Amino acid sequence: MDMEDIHYLLGGTIFARAKNYMKHIESFDCETEGNGVRHLCAEIEGSGDHLYTTEAWLRQNGSFVSASCTCPYNDNGNGLFCEHIGALLLYDLKEQKEVKVQRCAQTEPAEIPGVVRGVANLPEKPAEEPEAPRKDSYVSGLEMLFGKKWRSDEPESDDAARALLRTYQEGALAELEDNTLPQRTGFVELEPELTLLQYGTPWLRLRISGGGRQYVVKSIEHLLEDIEESRVVSYGKSLTFQHRWDAFTPDAQQLLGLIRREVISRKQLETRGYTYSRYAETGPAGGMALTGELFDALVTLYADRGEVGGYTLKKDVPALTLQVERRRGGVEIAVEPSLGWVSGLDFDYLFSEDTLWRLDRAATIRMAPALKTLCGKRLFFTSKDATAFCSYVLPELGRHVTIEDPERLLLNQIPLEPVTQFYLDAPQMGAVSAHLEFLYGEDRVAPFTPPPQGLLRDARAENRAAKLLGRYLQPGEPLQYSTYDEEEVYRFLDEGVPTLMNEGEVYLSDAFRNLQAPPPKISVGVSVQGSVLDLEVDTGEFPVGELKALLKSLHQKKRYHRLRDGRLLKLDDDLEGLDELNETLELSGAKLGRNHAELPLYRAPSLDWALSGQSGIRFNRDDAFRRISRSFHAVKDSEYTPPASLQKVLRKYQRDGYRWLRTLDGYGMGGILADDMGLGKTVQVLSYLLAIKELGENPLPSLIVCPASLVLNWAEECEKFTPELRCVVVDGDAAHRAALAEQWEAADLVVTSYDLLRRDEALYENQKFYACILDEAQAIKNHTTQKYKAVCGVNSRVRFALTGTPVENRLGELWSIFSFLMPGYLPPYKAFCARFEKPIVQEDDQTAVRRLNQLTGPFILRRMKADVLKELPPKTENIYRIELETEQRKLYLAAVVDAREKLRAAKPEDKMAVFAVLMRLREICCDPHLIADNWEGGSAKLDACVELVSSAVEGGHRILLFSQFTSMLDLLAKRLDAEGISHFTLQGSTPKPVRAELVRRFNGGEVSVFLISLRAGGTGLNLTAADIVIHYDPWWNVAAQNQATDRAYRIGQQNPVQVYKLIAQDTIEEKIVALQQAKQSLAETVTGSADGAILSMKPEELLELLEVPEG
Repeated sequence: MDMEDIHYLLGGTIFARAKNYMKHIESFDCETEGNGVRHLCAEIEGSGDHLYTTEAWLRQNGSFVSASCTCPYNDNGNGLFCEHIGALLLYDLKEQKEVKVQRCAQTEPAEIPGVVRGVANLPEKPAEEPEAPRKDSYVSGLEMLFGKKWRSDEPESDDAARALLRTYQEGALAELEDNTLPQRTGFVELEPELTLLQYGTPWLRLRISGGGRQYVVKSIEHLLEDIEESRVVSYGKSLTFQHRWDAFTPDAQQLLGLIRREVISRKQLETRGYTYSRYAETGPAGGMALTGELFDALVTLYADRGEVGGYTLKKDVPALTLQVERRRGGVEIAVEPSLGWVSGLDFDYLFSEDTLWRLDRAATIRMAPALKTLCGKRLFFTSKDATAFCSYVLPELGRHVTIEDPERLLLNQIPLEPVTQFYLDAPQMGAVSAHLEFLYGEDRVAPFTPPPQGLLRDARAENRAAKLLGRYLQPGEPLQYSTYDEEEVYRFLDEGVPTLMNEGEVYLSDAFRNLQAPPPKISVGVSVQGSVLDLEVDTGEFPVGELKALLKSLHQKKRYHRLRDGRLLKLDDDLEGLDELNETLELSGAKLGRNHAELPLYRAPSLDWALSGQSGIRFNRDDAFRRISRSFHAVKDSEYTPPASLQKVLRKYQRDGYRWLRTLDGYGMGGILADDMGLGKTVQVLSYLLAIKELGENPLPSLIVCPASLVLNWAEECEKFTPELRCVVVDGDAAHRAALAEQWEAADLVVTSYDLLRRDEALYENQKFYACILDEAQAIKNHTTQKYKAVCGVNSRVRFALTGTPVENRLGELWSIFSFLMPGYLPPYKAFCARFEKPIVQEDDQTAVRRLNQLTGPFILRRMKADVLKELPPKTENIYRIELETEQRKLYLAAVVDAREKLRAAKPEDKMAVFAVLMRLREICCDPHLIADNWEGGSAKLDACVELVSSAVEGGHRILLFSQFTSMLDLLAKRLDAEGISHFTLQGSTPKPVRAELVRRFNGGEVSVFLISLRAGGTGLNLTAADIVIHYDPWWNVAAQNQATDRAYRIGQQNPVQVYKLIAQDTIEEKIVALQQAKQSLAETVTGSADGAILSMKPEELLELLEVPEG
């Protein structure tokens, strides 16, 4: 190393100080080790006459290896380079120069090539060799700014370049050594050696052995480096090995793992400019200080041994002896044995010379200050403070301390433990007061009053009781606490009184007892009278006029309700039943006050659910009500038997669905069959309709309303499973449909679409149906549409809805379906939103969730494939992220900038403009050709999709490929044609007969790929011939995607199904997926499944969709 290298290594400030410390070197030694490394060692005097051992290692070529110093700044190599290391390097540089000078002085001039005695004979300087030019100030300034690249006239490599070469040159030598040295595994042992320093710093050194003699590890950090570099290191004659992880025993590897994490953490802190205090305690050379976290981990690692680092490991506080001696004006207290204190991250420790006690911090937190202060020390207390010591400190030490007090100087000052007595009163209605007294044997004293002669009072117990009262009441007159604040009174009654009873004895005045009113004794009787429920409510002695105010307090979730006479009624679980009658069944205080109410029969399940198990209400039911209750609780056990022709066709869960439909039908109620897609809702309904026909009691036809794409499917399923039913399909032009209406009276089943029903309202005005059943009932989720109004106008005895997604975007959709099924069952729409949708969606109100389930649960039947189809093969979903190509990425980012401006300028009500902006971004992700016909670049997603399809087809798989954009399907079709892959395409414009034919041919194996529009093919298709589903682009509504997936994953599928969702990375598509996941819980609230999609978004949420990750 030269002067410049040393300056670079140390930095300017340390380098300047190092020059001054050269004269402080008291001893210097240099020796060359076997591997050619020079080892420098010196004793250097620091500030305060401290002598520090300083060492450095240099290679033969002078390059620096490492250095350490015992000063606090360097911390044995764990800290930064100090002035002592700099002084040692500068001193060695000086020594090396003097050796070179001496060697030159000892060499005869004649022996030097080109040197001749005498001036006359000196060779003349060649004329053609000009003198080297002097560097001008400009060049010198550049060298000062950017470093010297040239020394003399010869170029030299950069320092980093030379270091890189040395690394690989030494690595090559290490590899040579590796090949010549046999290596065992799992034979090297490490033993920790702990030193607990004076101020509680744990210091760790390591001893290493190969099963025999132990050697002290000179540097833990160097040991880790040796392992990382797989170096061969010799510790002595009996231990030389290549440092690899597998060379160490499992216990040693665990220990090294703990230390390695700590060392890496320290280095990371140092790179950020953090350093450890230079004044920190240091221990024996070669070790390192332990953090609290590492010390805890080390003790835990060796806990089973009962010994760690030379210390016997024990638990809990050791037995302590407290010695008391008389001193002038007081006493001297000492605690033996003398113990030190160490704090870990999760535990505290006491230690002696050879024992370490691990303490449970939660159990010892109160005694910790006493243990830290007293152990091993002698402390003087005045007589007054000794009394306080007995009251406050001594009780915390408890059973762990034995007192040696021959003169009873301290024992005579330990007070008796008093009995705390609280006296509570209500001086006026709505106010409470309290005062304290303490009973010491037969002596009764009040706070802050002089005690009887000779009585030692427990100041700690008395202060604790006073603070306890002050937590709930306000201190007022001497010895009195009181409050007139209503909330404080409630809190005192609810929390304070039970707390005081745990602390001592509580005495209540008559006025205080009368402050609380007894809970009302309410009984509810219900009987079935025809198609209504007759409800009788008896509130006993509770004033009927108070019911309305009481229900309001219950609704506001108050803890107490103040009656008109000033008494307080505790609103506990016993009154929850009243709240249920009010909230769930809309029985207001006025209705309950009349002691009698009539409810529709469909209220029976929710009434039974609301009042069953209520401890505060007596519930009396007649036999007819009990039968209804049993019917809903045990649908599987009902007596309804499926038609004989379908006994062997229906699966077990489908038979349960049939019985559920029959049960609701028997009571004239409607419901939602919300089974997962692909579980056969159609055949369950057909079995129900066939059973109604076989009863022979109903001459009326039933009406099925479904999407246009499913009309023929219903006719086919009816012909397949229930050919006994006469089915009329309503299609064709208006005249043809009017002619078909003439056949309805003789039919069992009429099938039409939502659009045709809306157009043909006049045909249905005077027609009566037995059952009106909506398939894909989410079609009426908006109750303001003509479609919704048309289905509500159908005249039928019962109504049912079929949907795999009763809630797609908002709870209001569920309200729309129920208002069709049983008008008036749920509250009016605005009231429903206020009572359920807002509390559930915005506030996550679990009470509102429970009450909504009480209302809707009995009328929704929801089964998932995973629960009922154990034989269905597995389905695996894969997110396939694709990085946009460079030009496509630039186009997308430009579109994002434009989209931000348009979104900021758009009005909140202009939803179409907003979604047009977002649609443009999604189209760019799919393929820029969708927005630019002249686009000359490519599409990363299209290429990835075609590659995925090609690979799957080669593997013999059949594929459903969905996209929301029909124009994207056209681009995909062109690429598949180019690749020679056979395919069909199904879009919204595909006629129904053609659609059915394409499905049949695909299932027959004619082509490999079916390109399908998400909207056109997401429902009503059975495509179990496919075993791979690809969603080319994500849609806001995850339920629509799930429905599309279930075209393949349904009954009849024999193969595992793989689902691929293609997502353009770092684009709006990733945000869509995140929103889908965030909103899935909405439908789970009602149906127990994950069918939710995004809710309407705020402007700031829309802008968040356009955020692009940096980099």
